[in-house]
Amino acid sequence: MFLQLLLISIVFLGIAFMGFAVKIVFSKKSEFPETRIGHNKELRKRKIYCIKTEQKIIDKNIKKINSIGPTCSSCL
Repeated sequence: MFLQLLLISIVFLGIAFMGFAVKIVFSKKSEFPETRIGHNKELRKRKIYCIKTEQKIIDKNIKKINSIGPTCSSCL
């Protein structure tokens, strides 16, 4: 009984994976969906960047703050 249930489950999972593969291969877009953060348009619209870009933005802001210089003696 267990073996039959296992085989039926494996067959259904195989059919599901084949369906996903067919959808990706034969879609009108004919391009695999972009999963990298830096190249995804929707994430860029929401201002979500990869960690390297985030670090560059942080460094740029810190450099801008440091170039202004301390404004009081307690900041030294």
